[in-house]
Amino acid sequence: MNSPRPTGRQRGSVLMLMPAGVLIVLLLGAISFDLSLVFLRQRQASGVAVDLANDLASAALDEATLRGSGAFVLDPRRAEDLAASFVGGSDVASQLTSLEVEVIGADRVRVTIILWVDYVFAKAIPGAAEGTSVTAQATAVASPG
Repeated sequence: MNSPRPTGRQRGSVLMLMPAGVLIVLLLGAISFDLSLVFLRQRQASGVAVDLANDLASAALDEATLRGSGAFVLDPRRAEDLAASFVGGSDVASQLTSLEVEVIGADRVRVTIILWVDYVFAKAIPGAAEGTSVTAQATAVASPG
């Protein structure tokens, strides 16, 4: 059996679809790369926030109160100073937009970090955003081990 031959108008129509298919694959790859970069920065911000909150729960204790009454009381000024030096030496310092350290009660600290993430490929699209910000928050309690 012979298959019907395409007419002259249909010859090479697949060649017109190939560049469109390649363009779609490249666009989807670029989108997935940018979104994976955002996810990476979110995980980094979360890790820094958790580490910082845990460190501040022990390093920002008011030593005079701890020695005098044995109570675990955090010093807000010391917590902010330690947080600034900790984040300044981390790998997210260049993307840091905001750092908030809040001492809640006497023995609880909450750290909120906001990072700016620059897109790599979306910048090439006119009208697209240059980047986005990601937020991470962590809380730790100062208590005897």
